[in-house]
Amino acid sequence: MARGDRLTIKDVARELEVDERTVRRWIKDGKLKYVGFDIRRRYLVDRADLDEFVRERTEKRDTE
Repeated sequence: MARGDRLTIKDVARELEVDERTVRRWIKDGKLKYVGFDIRRRYLVDRADLDEFVRERTEKRDTE
């Protein structure tokens, strides 16, 4: 579950309606930034970074 402005991979996947493996691949490929890990060593994504990621993908799709 989201912690303030930080989201787990599960939160991101649920919000974007993609598989968690897709989110992990975006992070691994450097397409989606992460800010660190929570106490359980789960990746955390900042809300602002996710919003920027979505905006860039939407703009890229609209220009193609």
